[in-house]
Amino acid sequence: MSATATAPRIRRRPVIAGLPRIEVVPTPAPMKGLAATVVTCALIFLGALAAVFVLNTKMVDGAYEIQRTNVLLNDLADERERLYEGVTEASTTSALRGSAEEMGMVPATEIRHLDLEAGVVTQTAGSEAR
Repeated sequence: MSATATAPRIRRRPVIAGLPRIEVVPTPAPMKGLAATVVTCALIFLGALAAVFVLNTKMVDGAYEIQRTNVLLNDLADERERLYEGVTEASTTSALRGSAEEMGMVPATEIRHLDLEAGVVTQTAGSEAR
């Protein structure tokens, strides 16, 4: 066997005929809509800012309303307590006696009882029924 028979074959590339072709590449498309994008982003930002402002204002208004309601509730609780003390004071025995005397009432000398079942008025201490 010979050495030339076992050697790998070399492939040859064909020679380029003529000059390579040069083509004009078009310029990138001009940027369209940049102004619209900026305006849209600005509107979204301003809308979000306005929403935050409105929500904050509503929350503050609600807080003031709660404060006014709490003050009113405290005032009404104080008034209720004052009225309750006045009723309690006017309900004492001495206050009731004084009010009755101012209206011209006198203590009862005879005590009578009304019997609803029998339909009669009875007197105490041995008095007869009417």
